[in-house]
Amino acid sequence: MTSYPRNVLFFLTVATTTVACMDSKSESANGTHAPNAHAAVDSTTTSFHQALRTNDSATFYSFIADDAIINPPGEQSVRGKDAVRSWYSAFLKQYQTSKLTLGEREVFVGDGWATEFGSYEWGLKPTAGGAEVVDRGHYMQVWKRNANGKWQFAREIWNSSTPPTT
Repeated sequence: MTSYPRNVLFFLTVATTTVACMDSKSESANGTHAPNAHAAVDSTTTSFHQALRTNDSATFYSFIADDAIINPPGEQSVRGKDAVRSWYSAFLKQYQTSKLTLGEREVFVGDGWATEFGSYEWGLKPTAGGAEVVDRGHYMQVWKRNANGKWQFAREIWNSSTPPTT
């Protein structure tokens, strides 16, 4: 049997206890286990993106938090639910989603906050007619849980890797 110095045994005991305590703190402040919170965020983001895929504006807007901020490529920040809704309404009057594919998706869930990061390919059909436009890039969304436990869209930034057309 290997004999360890007392300080190594102390360190191993502290490290093991710390890891065990960290595992026992997998519940958030409201008692939701991390796997349940992750599933709730996944369900919410799936519904949000499906609403965008199917051009269901009413459902899409229902996910937006009052203090939401978006940062569209090449534009100033859009702040507040009404302004975000107005921005998307103007955009969706010009284009309808023909497809939306998300890839390389990662979701990080914390206590009351979640971040989704990934790539996208967004097919857009001009409402005035014409050829479909396909935008590709990366995005990051921040979701927050409101007082009622519902996850809401709070922040978004996306960058297009497709060169702008002139």
